[in-house]
Amino acid sequence: MTNKFKVLLDETVEKEVRYISFMGNFHRYDFAIMDGQEPNKKIIIDLRNNRFAAISKEDFSKEGEIEHSFHVTEMEGDELREFLGEIL
Repeated sequence: MTNKFKVLLDETVEKEVRYISFMGNFHRYDFAIMDGQEPNKKIIIDLRNNRFAAISKEDFSKEGEIEHSFHVTEMEGDELREFLGEIL
């Protein structure tokens, strides 16, 4: 590495990742899910749309949280909330 950049963190970790795909009423969803640094949060990565969020069960009840995180409509958000709520 050059002296041009000050490296703040350079760390390699091993994580268990769950890949899950499902077909909803609106389109197909492909997610990678792993534990976050906070024990009650999961990192959910939308592999099709390159979006991610660190979400806890409490975040599911926040109005617009899923819709904002994954840039989906309210109806799609309800579908994601239902599906992800069952598997998390």
